[in-house]
Amino acid sequence: MLCLSTLSTLLLLLLLYPPPLSAQEMLVRLAGVGRRNASEGRVEVFYNGVWGTVCDDEVDLNLANVVCRQMGFKRGLTWAHSAKFGEGEGLIWLDNVRCAGTEPSIADCRSNGWGINDCTHAEDLGVICSSERTPGSPAVSVQETPSSSRRQPSQQRQRNPPPQQPESVPPPAQTPSSSARGHEIALHRNPTSPRRSIISPQENGHEIRISQRNRGGSRPSSQTSPALPQGHQLPSRLVNGAAYRQSQDAARNGPQAMRREAEGQARHQQLSGNHVEPEPVHPEVGLETDVHYTQGSDRVRLEEARLRPVLSSNHGGLVTEGVLEVKHAGRWRHVCNRGWDLSSSRVVCGMLGFPDAEVFDQNAYRKLWDSKIADPSARLRTQISKKAYWVEKVQCQGVEVSLAQCQAQLSLPRSDVPCRDGSHAVVRCVPGSQFTRYGRAPAAPPVVRLKAGPRVGEGRVEVLKEGKWGTVCDHLWDLAAASVVCRELGFGTAKEALTKAQLGQGTGPIHMNSVQCTGREKSITECTYKPVPLYTFKHTQDVAVRCNVPNTGVKATVRLAGGREPSEGRVEVLIEVGGGKRWGSICSENWGINEAMVVCRQLGLGFASTAHQETWYWPGSPDAGQVVLSGTHCVGTEMSIQRCRRNTNVYCPRGGDGRAAGVTCVETAPDLVLDAQLVQETAYLEDRPLHLLTCANEENCLSSSAARMNWPYGHRRLLRFSSRIMNMGCADFLPRATRESWTWHQCHRHYHSIEVFTHYDLLTLNGTKVAEGHKASFCLEDTYCPEGVHKRYACYNMGQQGISIGCWDTYRHDIDCQWIDITDIRPGEYIFQVEVNPSLDMAESDFQNNVMRCRCKYDGERVYMFGCHAGDAYSAEAEDLFDHQRQISNNFL
Repeated sequence: MLCLSTLSTLLLLLLLYPPPLSAQEMLVRLAGVGRRNASEGRVEVFYNGVWGTVCDDEVDLNLANVVCRQMGFKRGLTWAHSAKFGEGEGLIWLDNVRCAGTEPSIADCRSNGWGINDCTHAEDLGVICSSERTPGSPAVSVQETPSSSRRQPSQQRQRNPPPQQPESVPPPAQTPSSSARGHEIALHRNPTSPRRSIISPQENGHEIRISQRNRGGSRPSSQTSPALPQGHQLPSRLVNGAAYRQSQDAARNGPQAMRREAEGQARHQQLSGNHVEPEPVHPEVGLETDVHYTQGSDRVRLEEARLRPVLSSNHGGLVTEGVLEVKHAGRWRHVCNRGWDLSSSRVVCGMLGFPDAEVFDQNAYRKLWDSKIADPSARLRTQISKKAYWVEKVQCQGVEVSLAQCQAQLSLPRSDVPCRDGSHAVVRCVPGSQFTRYGRAPAAPPVVRLKAGPRVGEGRVEVLKEGKWGTVCDHLWDLAAASVVCRELGFGTAKEALTKAQLGQGTGPIHMNSVQCTGREKSITECTYKPVPLYTFKHTQDVAVRCNVPNTGVKATVRLAGGREPSEGRVEVLIEVGGGKRWGSICSENWGINEAMVVCRQLGLGFASTAHQETWYWPGSPDAGQVVLSGTHCVGTEMSIQRCRRNTNVYCPRGGDGRAAGVTCVETAPDLVLDAQLVQETAYLEDRPLHLLTCANEENCLSSSAARMNWPYGHRRLLRFSSRIMNMGCADFLPRATRESWTWHQCHRHYHSIEVFTHYDLLTLNGTKVAEGHKASFCLEDTYCPEGVHKRYACYNMGQQGISIGCWDTYRHDIDCQWIDITDIRPGEYIFQVEVNPSLDMAESDFQNNVMRCRCKYDGERVYMFGCHAGDAYSAEAEDLFDHQRQISNNFL
């Protein structure tokens, strides 16, 4: 008996403390959220029957190479720290892992030891492997990657594979009856626990029952068959390693078949030799290891979300509070509020275009729910009993850009009643200040802005640093960082994180590179980033965003009628007239590109390419024949045409019908920017004889006092300079007039495609104009294009005029009208200003950067130009210093 007791104790130790896995048996997988493919994810290792994570302390590329090669990839590309692919659960198996890079398995690398760490799951390690697989490695996909850190691997589900008959085991006829010798050791969970058979031994332990066999042979024959296990059962890897590994390979090749076989035969399979296996371990019902969660093969993807207002009123047309409904597989479902929290609400609000969520009065919704449940005739009573009506559980961390990245569970297995003791999840969102008069005003001046975006919530990202606006380089730019920008500006999460200047190039400095955000930051300036040394990056790498924007309902209050395409037509608006709302047209008097821009943006159609003042060929709708809006004047940034300034009483001398306002919208537009550095470097004075200014005088390029001079005697003092105008937008810049309507100037013997292309003004420090000049576009062409861009426009032989994307048109200082006549100007300090496309005849994605300003000091003999910069390159405070204290640096392109 003493020998038998010792053997039982030894067996118990072997079961509870299995030997370390060898390099061949060590299992590694990639899991997590936000994975683009199967070659990246959070590193998880299987040890002692449990999946666990790896801490990111002291990690280098050698460890990534070892992990990737162990999983069949050729090499590791990089590693990801700080739970880049989401936080795991359960144990953290390894910390301070140091690999030489040649190990066959992570188990062979040095570390603190299994389970010894000082980390949290916020430090879980991830790796990114190359997509190439080593020859002979099985193909993998993201769907095959498990998600739970507690779920057993598919290889382990075949608990009782039939091992080969060992040669050392005597045949059954020669083996003593099992009823006559040994003890039976049974491994069970606590039979009274509701979690029986669903928790791993490391979580709840084994209940070990040792019962003496019936020595009298009174057991039924079915329990005393000589084929049953004899004596003590040992783990299969101790009995026959080859058979054990063979069974693992079989399970790996056919996980579904092995799972069914293991479930059907685990307890009734007849074995030879010494073999003990615990009962199958299943994931706990209702925990994050459930197969219905998003990261497993049965991924639950919630596509859309909406709020159904029940109790709350809206803010200016915005639905900010209501019962949550989500779309899964094309069908709308309700979400159970059990486990729902403010973090999940924040994700929903981000999807709907709101920057944040807030708490609400739950008692009012609970009372409404109870009253409907108590009503026998309520349709809700029959609906809530159907599992197809519910999404049982959604869990978010609050940093996800959409519910598709959260863990979701459609229903609870082994539960007949969906959403037991729960009700509808309710969400309350905080609207951005720009969408409602009741929104919270920003506490401080903005330090980030969007430029040149075709729609609300879109544009190139620019950051304010030391009073100067600059762009962000696209290295490591992702949705997390883009969402921080969107929320900071009062929008929701980001739909797209754009790179490579997809929404146009910026000017000035590049302030940030390698921006990395967790998603919880209030501002992009709180994210980690690297400063950008001068001239190391180009604006071709500028980032942009497309944000989720709330549905304000303004799109339904304007429409285009009669156009050949949906993007053009006569503008018709829905406006309140005489106490009721009605459709009507807009008077085209003073109708311009700014007003057209507002309409196109309101409709979500991008930029306006043309503002039409006559719409004879676009018939209007029968219910919109009357003019209901006149005197419309927009700045260009309004959310809707109804918010622009207009006449209180409609007055339209032009009449409506064929003279009603119309627009043509386009997806992309050019963006002209003047090179401030070239103006500053080339400015000088010239006293030019009158006899050389005859043609310039005909084109009104001299001040009015020149008409009183004794021509052709005398001279005029001219402030000359060169100008270079670049097209930084996403479309070619073309003159509005077609070639047939260009104006011929006999004196200079050339055509003018644009009569006034630039304005040159000299202003006093208080803004009074004291001298002016202008330049017609006699030759709008691609003077220079960067490498790889072909010149498309040239003026030679009346060629097509324009400026291609990324190219610039140069007007040299020595051509006529490239000056300001300062003959009558007294010495002093002035502001020199150049404005491109001053009358807004041609559409651009951004008109605010069309003005360039310089400080100008004139002493009567010489002129000094300094502080040249684009009009929107600095903050309001810095611009004020420029006007009064001369404290501003140059803003060179």
